[in-house]
Amino acid sequence: MAVSKRSRTTIYRPELGEVVKDRAHKGVEGVYMDTMSGRVYLRPRGGGLEWTTSPGDIERIGEKPELIRVCTTNRPRRARALLAS
Repeated sequence: MAVSKRSRTTIYRPELGEVVKDRAHKGVEGVYMDTMSGRVYLRPRGGGLEWTTSPGDIERIGEKPELIRVCTTNRPRRARALLAS
């Protein structure tokens, strides 16, 4: 019996704020936000609704990654409303 060899593909892990290409969505570019529950979260460059894709469907763009500043620390809205009182 022949044993098939599986090729191992390395999944690319971008930096927070890095612009990557999403092959699953026709090669659209998005800003990497996070990976949670096995899904990668991307958003449009200029802001907007995030979408999810598989980690194996993203790829680096060019040799040097383009990084966009992403604010990660955000207080809940409820906390701001309580501070205003």
